[in-house]
Amino acid sequence: MARMLPPTVGDDAPPGELAVFAALRDAPGTDDWVVFHSLEIAHHVSQVQGEADFVVIAPGYGVLVIEVKSHESIEADGEGRWRYGSRDWVTRSPFEQASGAQHSIIEYLQSRGARPVGYPIFHAAWLTQLSKSKFSNGIGWHEWQLLDAADLGADRVRGAIIRCLEKASAHLGETIAGYRRVAGQPDAEHTQRVVDLLIPRFVVELSAKELARRREREQAQFTAEQVRVLDLVAGNPRLLLEGPAGTGKTWVAAEAARRAAAAGQRTLVVVFNRLIEQRLVELCGDGVEVRRIHALMAQVVDRHAGRNEARRKLDSGRVERDWYDVTLPEQALEAALELGPQFDYLVLDEAQDVAVDAYLDVLDALLVGGLAQAPVFVTGDFDHQVIYRRHGDAAAAPAAPSADSAAAPATPESARDRLLRRLPGLVQLQLRSNVRTTPEVGRFVAELIGEPTLYSEHRRSDDDQVSVERLTFSTADEQQRLLADAVERILSEPFTVRELVILSPYRADRSAVGVALSSGAADARLTSRLAPAVAGTGIEDSTRIRWGTIHEFKGLEAPAVILTDIDLSKEHHRDLLYVGASRATDRLVVLTAGRQS
Repeated sequence: MARMLPPTVGDDAPPGELAVFAALRDAPGTDDWVVFHSLEIAHHVSQVQGEADFVVIAPGYGVLVIEVKSHESIEADGEGRWRYGSRDWVTRSPFEQASGAQHSIIEYLQSRGARPVGYPIFHAAWLTQLSKSKFSNGIGWHEWQLLDAADLGADRVRGAIIRCLEKASAHLGETIAGYRRVAGQPDAEHTQRVVDLLIPRFVVELSAKELARRREREQAQFTAEQVRVLDLVAGNPRLLLEGPAGTGKTWVAAEAARRAAAAGQRTLVVVFNRLIEQRLVELCGDGVEVRRIHALMAQVVDRHAGRNEARRKLDSGRVERDWYDVTLPEQALEAALELGPQFDYLVLDEAQDVAVDAYLDVLDALLVGGLAQAPVFVTGDFDHQVIYRRHGDAAAAPAAPSADSAAAPATPESARDRLLRRLPGLVQLQLRSNVRTTPEVGRFVAELIGEPTLYSEHRRSDDDQVSVERLTFSTADEQQRLLADAVERILSEPFTVRELVILSPYRADRSAVGVALSSGAADARLTSRLAPAVAGTGIEDSTRIRWGTIHEFKGLEAPAVILTDIDLSKEHHRDLLYVGASRATDRLVVLTAGRQS
């Protein structure tokens, strides 16, 4: 396989360039070849600025500059004009375009003391959709300078490039006085010299903007592919979509809501926590009502009563725990039954958090046809992300409410079984393709829960950078130092303070960040960059490093994540580690207590 510079090609590149890129990259017998793609040429011999589609350096053979044309038709009018596909007529042939790039490269290398000696630098045109047998010969090019669709075959690429260069060498020997072919040139040393001159090393390093652009492009493409599941099951109005973290469930849920609203249905989207509520408001747009379950219940109570008492109580947080899961649902159900159904279509995102009978009773009353008949779209990760109600450690519980443990049946019913009981007839689908995280982060997440086959594939690009670090601490002071070091390291990479979030199983009074902010002796490298605490968290301030609990950030994502205070001797920290680690799209650091191997 050839060395490609840059190593990836943008999805928005013309199809012919994508095909040639893949063919050159994967051609057997080219391990020592170097291939430039979309090489910018500022020092152009005939233009203010130019570009070479491909520049192939084949050690021992020469350098070939290639102009790619992927059009399904190419026309020459006999008057010196060319037309590619349906575009306007131009006066430059593909050979003239490649020739300009070739001579610009030769001139540039000569100016830098790397003049080609004993090997050819020449040009060619590659028609990726057409056969050269239909391409008429002309005085402006040689027949051997034309490559076509047949040359894209895996067994023909290397031979096609070498054939062009050998013909070019013979032509130069016949027409250029003093040209003499030197066997073995360009050698490895000269090849590297040319590479260093054409693309200085710092140019190929990934910047924060480039990384963000690639991440956004990949996620948009792959998530759009996941959304196609809705097209495949368009005739099924009651769906349950399951999948592990990072498979695009929330994106698909938002698309289902948008489609229902566009069809004129009164659409309700229900989630559990506040931050994912805000995210879904952005994703769903106008015409869709998005509410976290407790805000929805408070809204129903207040609408029925004609005052905002329940909402004020919810916002204050100064209520007894039973109010969230007993009093408020009872009041909301009574109000909903009197108000009557308000919605035609229901979307439950991360339904494992909302699958409580008291909550489902309220939703049942708000839906036309109830939960048993109304069209619904439900998403969930019922095996690994039930973190709000599975564990009884109060210190690790979220600021949001948890279920009333006294109401649990003697034999606990799983969230999935409860939903299947309350919403009969759901068509069950699975998403297994990881579209959010880099492969290294995805593999780490799968290993955490002992399921190496958790994902069927990883769609994001992998790169040479370290994506995952796991560091061990034995004291609180050591964790503070490791945390400050990790922040320094990540911000020296292509990440900004806005792209980094620090998460803990604990709220501010017990988390590493909370302790640092309350300590006058804390490392200023950390504390000076942290978002200020507002109501015990800095999770919403994106101008500085955000921090908060894993529970708060569930369902969201960030390019870089640091997890602190992880103690794997506590069973529930394993689930929290899975949820927290899967928030990172590109970079993850985990700080674990040292007594755990």
